[in-house]
Amino acid sequence: MTDAPERLALYRRFRPQRFADVVGQDLVVATLRRAVAEGKLGHAYLLSGQRGVGKTSVARILARAANCLAPEDGEPCNRCEACRRILAGGSLDVVEIDGASNRGVDQIRRLREEVAYVPAGSRYKVYIIDEVHMLTGEAFNALLKTLEEPPPHVLFIFATTEPHKVPATVLSRCQAFELGPIPEEGIAEVLQRVAQAEGIFLEPAAADLIARRSRGALRDALVVLEQLGQGGTITPERVVELLGLPPLAQLDGFLDALLHRRADPALAVVAELSARGRDLALFVEEAAGRARDRIIAGEVALIPIAQRLIELRGELGRAFSRRLHLELAVIAHCGPPTAARQGPPPQREAPAAPPVGQSALSDPRHPGQPLASGGRPAQGWEAMLEAVLAERPAVAAFLAPAAATWADGLLTIRLPPDRAYHYEALQDPRIRGYVEATAHRFFNPLLAVEIVWEGKRERPTLEEGARVLAEALEGRVVWEADHG
Repeated sequence: MTDAPERLALYRRFRPQRFADVVGQDLVVATLRRAVAEGKLGHAYLLSGQRGVGKTSVARILARAANCLAPEDGEPCNRCEACRRILAGGSLDVVEIDGASNRGVDQIRRLREEVAYVPAGSRYKVYIIDEVHMLTGEAFNALLKTLEEPPPHVLFIFATTEPHKVPATVLSRCQAFELGPIPEEGIAEVLQRVAQAEGIFLEPAAADLIARRSRGALRDALVVLEQLGQGGTITPERVVELLGLPPLAQLDGFLDALLHRRADPALAVVAELSARGRDLALFVEEAAGRARDRIIAGEVALIPIAQRLIELRGELGRAFSRRLHLELAVIAHCGPPTAARQGPPPQREAPAAPPVGQSALSDPRHPGQPLASGGRPAQGWEAMLEAVLAERPAVAAFLAPAAATWADGLLTIRLPPDRAYHYEALQDPRIRGYVEATAHRFFNPLLAVEIVWEGKRERPTLEEGARVLAEALEGRVVWEADHG
């Protein structure tokens, strides 16, 4: 009894076999076909681009086209003995090397010894090195000597996702081609064609959704198709569930809430996503994409919202609490929710006194438990922002973009250069007093609070400097006018 043959993944079974089959890389394949047809192949090629766009497929097609016994306008025939041997993986003249696993100088030295031998039965001895940027510096130096004086029967094809890591000395000796992300329309067409060939029922809207989420990588799209194809008809709802994407109705509801400046429904969406453990950064990204679609359809009022969502997507990657950051951004845009406008702020219960003989600073229940002096007070700052959000949402919106440091009893709140309005708002005596009073509940010991704007600004006035110094020394400023 023999084992059943291994079933190849979809992306391998439907790998392009000719230049004409390559999707979305027309300029690259046209140039390579012409070089093969005219007999003007270079000795080294560098194919760069994101993962899943066809770099290795193009390299293999070029290897067959260069060695094909009966090329057809630069295309490999895939029928001659040379093509069939390469397709079957049995050719000694086409060597594929994983640069990530064979990155040392010893492997490249062995390669240099091998290139001296003529091909076993082909026109070219082809070396395909994937992820070539992973080679060590010594390996690149060894490879460079071969690239400087290559034997006429050797063809190097390098593939990489990070061409900037390839030394300039190597780049200068290669013909470089960048493979761009595959257009969504092309990916959707391939998905429909593969689904039909495999007997998979794929709704057009689902194909479009998979294509959009694959971000230009056809291989990733085919992997998703294979996962979903085992469970019946592929609908947009199933794609959403597998990829963790927000439903269209939820995106539209969130955008409508922002458009009409209604904080309550927008915050409700954020709360629901958080309760389900969804990726808030992905949601914001999808919301920006949906806003783009509606803008193209004529809703130009969404343009500033889309721009802010794009900014917010970048901010969430650095936020210590994505939910808090997103909620504060919603409030900054829409204003406080209805509950905050209709009644007084909730009263916070005072912390229990520590046991006799125990310092409040070491009591883990104490909200002002300090972190290491000089570090970013992540826990205390987050707790303070949550308290401000519950009590005065508008002030929380002013504080949300800030970074805070706490050292030697001084809490410094720094606002980035593009938040001048937030800084000015926090200078209001009533708001500033509230911020300072709240900070004392979460940072202990706290001598003073300094609010800084990192944009261009004149030197601080004498009054400002005197006030900060007086607060730090627990004193007060006495002006000459006070004594008549």
